[in-house]
Amino acid sequence: MSELKPMLELNDVHTYYDHIHALKGVSMTVNEGEIVALIGGNGAGKTTSLRTISGMMKPRRGTMTYQGQNISGIPAHHTMQKGISHVPEGRRIFKDLSVRENLEVGAYTVTDRALIEKRVQEGFEFFPRLKEREAQLGGTMSGGEQQMLAIARALMVNPRLLLLDEPSMGLSPLFVEAIFDIIVKLNKERGTTVLLVEQNASMALGIAHRAYVLQTGEVKLSGNAADIANDESVRKAYLGEE
Repeated sequence: MSELKPMLELNDVHTYYDHIHALKGVSMTVNEGEIVALIGGNGAGKTTSLRTISGMMKPRRGTMTYQGQNISGIPAHHTMQKGISHVPEGRRIFKDLSVRENLEVGAYTVTDRALIEKRVQEGFEFFPRLKEREAQLGGTMSGGEQQMLAIARALMVNPRLLLLDEPSMGLSPLFVEAIFDIIVKLNKERGTTVLLVEQNASMALGIAHRAYVLQTGEVKLSGNAADIANDESVRKAYLGEE
């Protein structure tokens, strides 16, 4: 990749759940056009990192810069307006709304009806399976289809940075592959920058350009994704190798 330009930079970020120190001085960079994987065990601080970046949680110390602007502690709807979209763990679609209605809700910051419709149709082009289920209630679809809907909904605001939290969780191997293909396609065809939190470290490192390894709220390792995948400690801890 040529002329890497930082899109998101975290510098010494500390985030707490009440008195629990969840992020302990996390620093990382996501460059424009990259897929960056964030891996680590349960309780490592991966989800907290995404929540802090998206504005769902407020850092107690440190700075976060997005496209040269300080976004430390600004609320989630403001980060969305700046071009950051967050697909949280567990998908959280509206189960009693149709596929189309879910997509339209995702565009709640967009006021132009013609633009909303254009993006709905773009979503259907990108996810043909959703077009087939346009009138179907979200809660009646499979887990993989719901994950597609969650990603399509996040794209309704045309984000430059997409935060994905455990997109493969609970999915069949076939849908896991489909979701990862979609992430790569988004990155290559739309130029969407992706920060990916994923328990399936092997899959994540297979599509990422770079990666960070978190452990108990601290960055323990960072670098080229292929190098991280070949690191002996990573292979033992996260890739299931003895």
